[in-house]
Amino acid sequence: MCLRFRTPFRMRIMRRLTGWKKYAVWAALGVVALVASGAVVWRVLGPAEVVTTAGSAYPSPVATPEPGALGALVNSPLIIDGSLRVYAAKRQIQADDQPAYRYETSPFWSYRRWPQQLIGVVHPPTAATAGIPVVVGSWSDGKLIAIDARTGQVAWEADGAVLGTEYPGRRTGSAVVWTPTGLLTGVTKDGKAVVVTVKDGITVTDAASGTRLWTSAEAGCAALAFTVPGEIVVADRCDDPSRLRRLDLNTGTPTEPPLELSKTVTPLGCRVGRSECGGVRTRGVAWIWSDGTPKPAAGLMGATAWLAGTTAIDAPLGDTAETRALTGKDPLTGEVRWTWSSTGEDVSEAQVIAGTQDRVLLLTRARTLIAVDAATGKELTRVSVIMDHDPKQQYAVGPVYASGAFVAIERLSLAYTQAETDDEYYYTNRPVLLAAG
Repeated sequence: MCLRFRTPFRMRIMRRLTGWKKYAVWAALGVVALVASGAVVWRVLGPAEVVTTAGSAYPSPVATPEPGALGALVNSPLIIDGSLRVYAAKRQIQADDQPAYRYETSPFWSYRRWPQQLIGVVHPPTAATAGIPVVVGSWSDGKLIAIDARTGQVAWEADGAVLGTEYPGRRTGSAVVWTPTGLLTGVTKDGKAVVVTVKDGITVTDAASGTRLWTSAEAGCAALAFTVPGEIVVADRCDDPSRLRRLDLNTGTPTEPPLELSKTVTPLGCRVGRSECGGVRTRGVAWIWSDGTPKPAAGLMGATAWLAGTTAIDAPLGDTAETRALTGKDPLTGEVRWTWSSTGEDVSEAQVIAGTQDRVLLLTRARTLIAVDAATGKELTRVSVIMDHDPKQQYAVGPVYASGAFVAIERLSLAYTQAETDDEYYYTNRPVLLAAG
């Protein structure tokens, strides 16, 4: 028996089948779109690193620039062997290859991570990393990532302490590249560069290879830690330190005796931040590391004393004629080696802003930069660092960084302590003065 449907019934069945096919097609398209959008979101927001390597040869060190203001930068630079400037951003490290140029230039190389944030950046001394310049970043997941400064390629990765979870650099990044808390460099007694992280414990990593040398579960006060030749020195407490523990950088072995102190800890003669320092002053006593061991330093006892190379600098600059001078002393004995006195321009409101291995840098209220030879007391340069486009009002001197002939000064508004935004905090939108002294 053959069944026949009337034409209207057959047409209804066909329409339903056609509708189901359309629904299936639309459902399939929706799945495809969802997968595609998920892939896009993952590519944009998923964990990733972006490496832009150098497109040209590693530049030779620049010739010593003419003294004076060189430029105004948005970012605080870390100068690598006179060849590169390295800058920090929230999720990025990048470098340019013209250290004396007035503004930042196109990146020589850059390295970016997502979603991690950059906490600190250091540059161990190239002479102690087999002649290969490296830049090491500490990230919010605790990773230490070293960049070969010649190429921008990742040299090694290692685990360190989680030193923070959010980028602490404000607009300029100076707290990341000049004074990174808990991230230090040092040189062992056998001349090997290391990177140190100090938080709840201490981790020491070979700066050339990324090999972990040792760890310690006991850290003390990370904010007061610093390195000296062959050692890391850690205060026992932050609120009321009374003892400085000394640990061998190569092995972690305690070095005896620890140093007894009173309340304050001021490292002196450091290459950058609290790294590779030459001495320390506390309340009532000071030491200098001479021949690898700490020795009492009478020349560093004054509250205004600096250490520049192997010379203690007494800098009681004030408002009277008797204090308009610098005195260079033997740091161990306090014996006077030389005296520099101001002539011509009134420097009663000058301040020492930096000391390097070979010079002392002063900045006057009139914004004249003066460089004095640390070994002889001879005045090397005296030059205005006011730039044509600077506002007429005065600025406060913030963090300062010196490397070779270069000095970078972070200029702050006079009301920076009450500032709520970066625009109120900084002197201009290009707050970092780059100069040569």
